[in-house]
Amino acid sequence: MDGIKRFLTVLLVAGCGAGGGSGTTGDAGDDAGVGSDGSQDPDANVPAPANDRCANATAINLATMHVDVPATTGGASADLAAPCGTAGTPDVFFKFTLTRRELVYADTFGAGAATTLFFASSCTAARTASTTAGDAVCSTGACGTAQSQVAALLDPGTHYLVLAGHGAATIHVRHTEVGTGTVQHLAQGASASTGTTTGTGTLYACDAGGAENAYWWQTCPGDTGGTFQASTCTGTDFDTVLSLQMPGSETVMCDDDTCSFQSTVSATIPAGAGLFVIAVDGFSQAKHGNYTLTASRP
Repeated sequence: MDGIKRFLTVLLVAGCGAGGGSGTTGDAGDDAGVGSDGSQDPDANVPAPANDRCANATAINLATMHVDVPATTGGASADLAAPCGTAGTPDVFFKFTLTRRELVYADTFGAGAATTLFFASSCTAARTASTTAGDAVCSTGACGTAQSQVAALLDPGTHYLVLAGHGAATIHVRHTEVGTGTVQHLAQGASASTGTTTGTGTLYACDAGGAENAYWWQTCPGDTGGTFQASTCTGTDFDTVLSLQMPGSETVMCDDDTCSFQSTVSATIPAGAGLFVIAVDGFSQAKHGNYTLTASRP
């Protein structure tokens, strides 16, 4: 009789450990993917993207003036702290190489969740210093949205673009050459900017060979667009060429001698977000000097 009792006791104990739900293995399975606050982690059990680490940064091909880059931070870890945004947010890495000084722009408008975008000079150093007036080397909550819009004036070399957030986004990248002269932000509305070009230039957007100065601006998703006009017809003492770059549509507009040896450009700026550059150039390397650029932009 005592042997039968001992046998039944062993069966009862084994049954409690295997199917009672109070064992260690059962608890671990129930808690998987649950945060400390009891909420479900949306990235739980999601494989890390290939560019989770900077060493495996996805290369952005800048063969064209604009490129749309799909991205996701699902399953990613938090590696490089953003100068703006929330610390500890999962991030992924992209890299690109410039062969000349350029303005580089990127946004995540249209993404379904909040994002942070920022430039980095290396895998361990996010950019924090301004590169030119009006730029943004780190962005979150741009244009009254939860998304991002960055723009920076960058020298030749390899640079990094980092996306932080939760979920998928399309990064809209735009870039334009600006030459070796000054680069200034162009104010909205009517303006008159004076300047001097000197030396030799490197901006050949319109086959111009002289020194150049560039003016740029960016727009937001809610901007309605409109007519843009620019002219060097007054207050200019050399043979100018004006070039207007609109990388979102792969468009470059040029004018040489509309008014004697000076130039005028008129274009329709499309609605929505984007990057635009107007440059004052010389017809040849010998053509440089003082100018007045009158402009009106929406």
